[in-house]
Amino acid sequence: MKRLAGKYRLKEGLVIALFFPAALALSDSSGTNTVLHFVSSFLIIFSQWCMNFGLVDFRNRRLSTLYPRIILSYLFSVLIYICIGLLLDLTGKLLSTARGNWGHSFSSWFYICLTIWLFNTLILLIKHAFDSHAEKRDMVLENELLKRENLNAQHEALKQQVNPHFLFNSLTTLKSLTKYDPKQAIDFIGELAAVYRYMLQHQDKNIVTLGEELDFMRSYLYLLRIRFGEAISTEIQVPEIGLGHTMPPNTLQLLVENAVKHNSFSLKKPLCISVFMTGDYLAVKNNLQLKPGEPVSSRLGLTNISRRYVLLKGKDIIVQKDEYDFQVLLPIH
Repeated sequence: MKRLAGKYRLKEGLVIALFFPAALALSDSSGTNTVLHFVSSFLIIFSQWCMNFGLVDFRNRRLSTLYPRIILSYLFSVLIYICIGLLLDLTGKLLSTARGNWGHSFSSWFYICLTIWLFNTLILLIKHAFDSHAEKRDMVLENELLKRENLNAQHEALKQQVNPHFLFNSLTTLKSLTKYDPKQAIDFIGELAAVYRYMLQHQDKNIVTLGEELDFMRSYLYLLRIRFGEAISTEIQVPEIGLGHTMPPNTLQLLVENAVKHNSFSLKKPLCISVFMTGDYLAVKNNLQLKPGEPVSSRLGLTNISRRYVLLKGKDIIVQKDEYDFQVLLPIH
């Protein structure tokens, strides 16, 4: 009941429905049928209020849906008047200022409809104001939720990259490269710097382009390949026209990190990660070689990505898994 009252703004509707009939009653010097006019006007206005708040949603920008509903609103408002008039047996008396025979006079019905539609327009304007306020409030709330999800994503990504194990492994690899392959050591330092630079530059952003995210992913994969060699193979097939699509930052890195974290791989059984476009989605796929005794995943990373996509694009990710492969489909539109 509380939710229904909030959706239809019943408190405000009662105030409006009581105010206008009361004003009309006070201005009626004759006093004839004052109570009856008050009750009928209240019922008509309050019914129009509930009908409009249930039928019309100005937050729906699709004209094919909004305009027909507004037209129906005006038609229903006349129907409400007739039904309540018949119910109280005074259809011809509700608006006493109408001239002529109410049942046969066009001018009488024109005046009645015009008066009803003016009240209906007022209610629609009030509904538009409420919807605009609610839309702005929802946008503020979504932005706050998105900031929170991004902070969680940054925290999750930084845990994987800045934790002592990652630093230790990177420095150990760098030490070995410095001794046996100084040129590759320089390249390794450059890619390692690129990883941290990306994290710092995009920590306050809600979205990045697919091109930026792929560049970051390549830098991260380079560090993994130096460490694991040919045990990790990657294939990226994204056309240049798709590089301008947007996505939450760190998405691809989190998916690659999940693949490395939960699977066992070697030179004989490499971990194969592929990124490609399929319809309206970007697919990130890897072969499934779960580690022996691998505990059930908490899916925190996937949940975080899912929430950010819903907030940013209004679409959820699709997770597909079978005996051989694990694939995540990311909406790009």
